Amino acid sequence: MSDKTTAQPDLLSHQNRPRATKRFRLSLLAAAGLVSALSLGGHALAQNTPPATPVEAETVQNSKMDSTLFYQLLVGEVQARSGDFGSAYQIYLELGRRHKNPELFKRAIEIALQARAGEEALGAAKAWRQALPQSREAAEYVSQIAIALGRTADLTDPLKSLIQQSPAPQQPRLIASIPRSLSRLPDRKAAARIIDEVTESWRTKTPELAEAWVASGEGWLGAGDKDKAMAALERALKANPAYIGNGLLAINLMEGNAKAESIAKTQLERQDTPGVLRLTYARKLAASQRMAEAGEQLDLLVQSSPDDPAAWLTLGAVRMELKQYDKAELALTRFLSLRHSAEASPGTPAEETEESPHQADATVDQAYLLLSQLEDQRGQYQKSLEWLEKVNSQTDSLLIQSQKARLLAKLGKIEEARQVIQSLPEDEPRDVVMKLQAEAQLLRDANRVDDAYKVLEQATTRFPQEPDLLYDQAMLAERLHRFEDMERLLRQAMTLAPDNPHNYNALGYSLADRNIRLEESRELITKALSIKPGDPFITDSMGWLEFRSGHPDEAMKLLKEAYTARPDPEIAAHLGEVLWSQGQQDEARAVWRQARERDPKNEALKETLKRLRVRL
Repeated sequence: MSDKTTAQPDLLSHQNRPRATKRFRLSLLAAAGLVSALSLGGHALAQNTPPATPVEAETVQNSKMDSTLFYQLLVGEVQARSGDFGSAYQIYLELGRRHKNPELFKRAIEIALQARAGEEALGAAKAWRQALPQSREAAEYVSQIAIALGRTADLTDPLKSLIQQSPAPQQPRLIASIPRSLSRLPDRKAAARIIDEVTESWRTKTPELAEAWVASGEGWLGAGDKDKAMAALERALKANPAYIGNGLLAINLMEGNAKAESIAKTQLERQDTPGVLRLTYARKLAASQRMAEAGEQLDLLVQSSPDDPAAWLTLGAVRMELKQYDKAELALTRFLSLRHSAEASPGTPAEETEESPHQADATVDQAYLLLSQLEDQRGQYQKSLEWLEKVNSQTDSLLIQSQKARLLAKLGKIEEARQVIQSLPEDEPRDVVMKLQAEAQLLRDANRVDDAYKVLEQATTRFPQEPDLLYDQAMLAERLHRFEDMERLLRQAMTLAPDNPHNYNALGYSLADRNIRLEESRELITKALSIKPGDPFITDSMGWLEFRSGHPDEAMKLLKEAYTARPDPEIAAHLGEVLWSQGQQDEARAVWRQARERDPKNEALKETLKRLRVRL
């Protein structure tokens, strides 16, 4: 199965979605043309016309519309043009009901949307459905407008009709698309209930439809009920073990759920596994900081699908995270080669790509940014700037200018670099926050920690409700050994963002590293793991706590687990120290050497080697 076959269509096709129209500018003559086009051929206004004979078919047929209707339609257009949307809407709505004509109902909906009168647009769509209950298009309009308005009570019946009125072979794909269609609803539990109501007959009939069960599972996962989502996944597996949606749902349920990950791995072992499933799994691993495993999956993917640009781009990003710069460069240049080849071969059918031109341009810019960062890490600052110059300036001004500023700073132009950041526009308050973070990072990288702290101190005074700023300031406070300030800032951040595991982990690790209040440290790190189980950096913190608590065996187990998932130099520093303390000095040296090859400037690694008086 090719990857492109897995993309689900939107239940509400974009061709028929109601949309806001430009201000109506038809002249009376043009309006008359619109009137003539409304229904004179095949719609309800001509239903009473006897069939034409062959002879009659050769003659010009005049409109069967009487002068009264013609005049009413013209009045409606004049009212719309003059801005009297209420009168125009009522004219078209009444005419639509009287003549049961879809075009008249559509015009009433257009006028309501033009006036930003959502409820009236929904009323016209409902009237259309009432007049023509077998119209799939009418059900589509009702569904789309109800979703836009968040009117969950009006969705079940039209959505069900949309599916029932579609050809049977299309129904499974339409059912699979329902969760995406309802993703805009703010009430996620209501959305899940609607999905279950709409798909009930396809989940209860024999044979059960896997697509319907997966749709149910996605709905409940979105609503935060992982138990219901898991139960739906198990029913889907029984209905059709080969359905790709099973694997995708299992991947989305993986975090903290070993059974779901086992299901995902089983799906990946199938010979007919589509590439999109392995790519999704790899991205999930990367998001969970399991970079080494993500790299392994992506290596398998590019072997089986060497012309898949998305796989190469993701592999390049993962290799960058692993500080495997040569491999990252190979992956990224391969991605760009595939993209450029596609651009040089026009005429590819639009349906053969899942990306819009805008999305394709954005991924190319992402590759350029990664290559710029790669050369930055290598110390090749001029090459880094050259890659940066290729990026479309519209992609992300702050990201690009921040990278440019970092390069200027590394060339010794600190104040010029700060000016680049400070001169960026501030379209909204969040832009100010991001600029302050970027400036502080710039100073921190230049080892001007005191100046960076002052920038963030001013920032948290201006924006005391921004937990990210508080966290950044806390990390600098720790670096300056201002531990009381660090703890105060992190506790403020915990209050503002109670579901962010990094605040708990940072304080818990700091206590463990200073070998104080170890029970409190355990509570904090345990809390962090409960929010983000399996995170290698939090696992590293717990391993380091166990070492400080006198449990070297448990520490070794946890640190090896963390290092396998993410071979980060700081985790390597901890693992190596535990190995060293247990007399496994050769193993410790091997871990440290590997880490130094990845990042010879890492402060944690350098401090550990200096403290233990180890020369590699």
